[in-house]
Amino acid sequence: MIKLGGGLIAPKEWAWETPDGGVIGRLVKEIKSGSGDRGIVLVSGSGNFGHQAVKKYGIDTEDGVEKVRKSAGKIGAIVAGDAAAAGLKIELIVPHEIWPNGRTESVSESLKAGNTVVLYGDVMGIGRGEWKVWSGEKLISETVKHMNESGREIGMIIQVSREEGVWDKNGKIIPEINQNNWRKIRSEVGGATGTDVTGGMLHKVEESLEITRKFGIKTWIISGRVKGRLEKLLAGEKVFGTVVG
Repeated sequence: MIKLGGGLIAPKEWAWETPDGGVIGRLVKEIKSGSGDRGIVLVSGSGNFGHQAVKKYGIDTEDGVEKVRKSAGKIGAIVAGDAAAAGLKIELIVPHEIWPNGRTESVSESLKAGNTVVLYGDVMGIGRGEWKVWSGEKLISETVKHMNESGREIGMIIQVSREEGVWDKNGKIIPEINQNNWRKIRSEVGGATGTDVTGGMLHKVEESLEITRKFGIKTWIISGRVKGRLEKLLAGEKVFGTVVG
């Protein structure tokens, strides 16, 4: 599973609904080159699409929810389109149509058909007149859960960020975070910067640790700004960044 961070592919300080097409195009080419014949679930962050839409419209009304979903869906479609242009066989799946109580097996069925599945951060209905934002990290954890239940193994999770990894209080990248050292270093890891409704790096690390605890899968947090780093990691090379788990 690969998450393209929203702050990387659509920087939150940029104008609303402005993707970084050059970065997206390069990263999907690296995925195509480095992944071989492995199945890929590609998750798009929202960046200046969904996050700014939530701030603008809110998710307290049906009208607001539909506007946020439309904006979030745009960046998902852009990533899917660029991935298809790079030569990947793509199926874009609308998350709110299959979660939280929908047909989740559509993800594993699409992978079995040889597709690269593309998901994106979305707004889920959780009750009558109630909605909640599901981050890319939440979609990763729910997909891992589904795949585990369906008997399909996920080998690794990669979070492709605008950062080099997880920084400590001294401005150095923490090479590994696990259950043993997290309590000690948690206060050093920041939350979100800019317009972010899902919590930023702190949220990424905590969701990743929970996935390791439940399913034994590690997460790599690497920079997507460095050309070739994602491709090398997919090809089995050791790269600079943070391993969580």
